[in-house]
Amino acid sequence: MFTARTVLNHSIRFVAVFVLAWSAAQGGKLLAESAGIAVDVQSRWWPLSCFQWKVPGVRAPWSDLGRAAGTLAAFYAFVQWFLRRVTGSAALVVLAGLFFVIGTNLIHGAHYGLAHPHVGSNQDSPGAARQYYHDATQVASAGQFLRDFEKTQSTLGCHSRTHPPGAVLLIYGLAKCVRHPTAISLVMAALSVGLSGCFLYRILSRELDPDTCGYVTLLFLLIPAVQVYYCATLDAVIASCCLGVLAYLRRPNPILGGAGMITWLFCASLLSFGACFLVPVVVGFELVTRRSVRRSVAVVLGVAALYTVVYLLWGFNYLGAFSTASALENPGGFLALSEPVSYAITRVENVADIVLFFGPFLLVLSARGISELRRHRACSELLTLTGLGVLTLLAMFLAGTFRTGETARACLFIYPYLMFPVACHLHHRGYCDADMRLLLWLVFGQSLAMQTLGGYCW
Repeated sequence: MFTARTVLNHSIRFVAVFVLAWSAAQGGKLLAESAGIAVDVQSRWWPLSCFQWKVPGVRAPWSDLGRAAGTLAAFYAFVQWFLRRVTGSAALVVLAGLFFVIGTNLIHGAHYGLAHPHVGSNQDSPGAARQYYHDATQVASAGQFLRDFEKTQSTLGCHSRTHPPGAVLLIYGLAKCVRHPTAISLVMAALSVGLSGCFLYRILSRELDPDTCGYVTLLFLLIPAVQVYYCATLDAVIASCCLGVLAYLRRPNPILGGAGMITWLFCASLLSFGACFLVPVVVGFELVTRRSVRRSVAVVLGVAALYTVVYLLWGFNYLGAFSTASALENPGGFLALSEPVSYAITRVENVADIVLFFGPFLLVLSARGISELRRHRACSELLTLTGLGVLTLLAMFLAGTFRTGETARACLFIYPYLMFPVACHLHHRGYCDADMRLLLWLVFGQSLAMQTLGGYCW
């Protein structure tokens, strides 16, 4: 029988190991810097790249603590009186997740929690890198932006120039519809939480009972990565589109499934070059489960056909933009050769950042789920997806992608893969109401603490 208390005991050991590893890494970084070796680590709080302590009453107003207390009280009421009726409905789970995503971001206040991620502040330096919002305000028309993208790509902000044009155009479209940056954040939160929650529930429902699907979807929406980054970041929308590909990947109807995969893969790839992550996952999954790659090839060709249409209409060359973005991201060439020390440290940072924002409690469950369910051969398709997703991401890390860390945000798409073994484990072993509530408290407690005591930027 699964017990959250057992997970808590294992998690305490994991935290101790993580702290020791963090201390050793910090010591190694200091030694390298003292030896005159340049290390590309952006924050003293490694592996957190863009982070600052925000202690209420010292480095933040006391009102932050009051808003955190209000969010905590709301979560207590939710777990105490509404949990059972909510987990039975995908729509209610999504609404609950959205409420707490907005609630924990409002701990920073309406401006810093919702508007600031897009517009910055007056204290930002004049040369500070622009966000997508700043580039979006300069767009005259979507068609013209597409036509001129390759010419202007290198002059855009640090995020916009290493992403396809869809990243700026999404913010441009939202700004046209709702105008205020705060409203943009709320719409992005509703879009990301809604799509991710519905897609994850649909994926799980093919093998698990409705209560487990609802509970695991809620757990996913409460993890620190979602609570911190699903409100105002483009990466949350990208992760939702990537999850849409998985939802249609497992549809039995080949025509509907293929059309859905093409749609969501096109959307994901138009927002991020990192959507190439999905290609080996999709091909590998079809090869392992169906001993065929016909549908995968058809999907890739379908997306290529859509980009051919875009090129004919607006002259936008996706491969050319990808090549420019790669050169801008790695001006010295392959990172392992140009900056071997930074390469090694940032590879560890990439993994550690994801682990930290997933949390020790679910990480323990996920690891136990994989080892246990391999023996029972249960939920084989979900575990296959987990293996393919993790191995593909590790291969991307080894290839030098995500050179600046921040992978808990930039790799939001990986978290559903880590949740699949958790879902299978909970379904296979069972759990009581008390354990179900305790696990929610542990996961959301970490999220609340991270939002209350830390500030995050991108």
